[in-house]
Amino acid sequence: MKFNFSKETEEFLKIITKTAQTNNVRVFFVGGIVRDYCLNMVNNDIDIIVEGNAIELSKKFPSDITIKSVHGDFGTVKIEYKGINIDIASTRTEKYPYSGCLPEIIELGVDIERDVKRRDFTVNSLYSEITLIDNKLNYKLIDLTDGVSDIKNKILRVLHKKSYRDDPTRILRGLNFKYRFGFDFSDIDKILISEYMKSINLENASKDRIKEVFQIILSNKYQDEIFREIIDNEYYKIISNSDLSVDFTLLNKTLANINLNIEEKSCLYLDILFSKEILLPEFKDKISKYKFYSNLNSVQKALLFYKTQDSDIILYTNIKINLKGKDLINLNYKEGKTIGEILDAILTAKLDNPSAFSDLSDEINWVENRFPKK
Repeated sequence: MKFNFSKETEEFLKIITKTAQTNNVRVFFVGGIVRDYCLNMVNNDIDIIVEGNAIELSKKFPSDITIKSVHGDFGTVKIEYKGINIDIASTRTEKYPYSGCLPEIIELGVDIERDVKRRDFTVNSLYSEITLIDNKLNYKLIDLTDGVSDIKNKILRVLHKKSYRDDPTRILRGLNFKYRFGFDFSDIDKILISEYMKSINLENASKDRIKEVFQIILSNKYQDEIFREIIDNEYYKIISNSDLSVDFTLLNKTLANINLNIEEKSCLYLDILFSKEILLPEFKDKISKYKFYSNLNSVQKALLFYKTQDSDIILYTNIKINLKGKDLINLNYKEGKTIGEILDAILTAKLDNPSAFSDLSDEINWVENRFPKK
């Protein structure tokens, strides 16, 4: 294996590896960086795992490496060198007392043959051992789960039959890999997912963690396809017992009328998934309705338009008047209540007929014809 890192990153890795070898500790890349290497993709998001105790090893690093944070319960540490940050974890075993809950650590510092069993898919269960020979970094691929074969065949396969029941967010992460890399669940995995979906138990699930995964997978360029699968396959039930029906014709109409970027569309999809509502006041006139809609952000407008199909949401968004209070004062209209009444009147006229005025001079002529100066 050969990775291409910056000079500073290689220096950093050499320090880590030399310290590990001096203390008879093995260190590895794990997860995405190794998977993406096998996919001929560049991924410089480095995660290192220590076959032992990462925190104890970090105490032996030279002084030019800064320990940024330590998480004792999980045996992880964040270190920094010349502006580069790397997370180092301890190998561990863990268990899920209840479906969808946070895992509990059983033992830290286990060998990688035991550590690998806590991974989600075989394609994410690849390690690359890092060694230093004659001051040169060497990388050796370690595949304990036949993950390389699954990458070549574009198959998503979990490591044991209870995997989706333990952590149903693996279904969501699998969707992400499906669209990012063209993978698909194995036939056995499809059966396991189907069995889980028939017997979901949310009683002890960590809903905050599950919601976070929903947010992550709906925040990339494949969000439309992923959202459709979540609805069609009822994967939203991973976090909610409620039935959810999405009218994709209306949704597409909404997105055609209100332009949203990827982040905004992600928020809209999450609002739909979690049945967010926008409380509407009673509008006494068109102006109160206009002002309410004008104060909504793009996501709120899209959600409200999807739920109500009120065309005024789109219409009012595009209506503006050029005339300002200071313009009326310059025209010798008296400051105070009169200014507000005139502005409300011209806005009402614009709401009644959006093409009523072509420019500021039209608005001024309209005002002067209807509001004589006192």
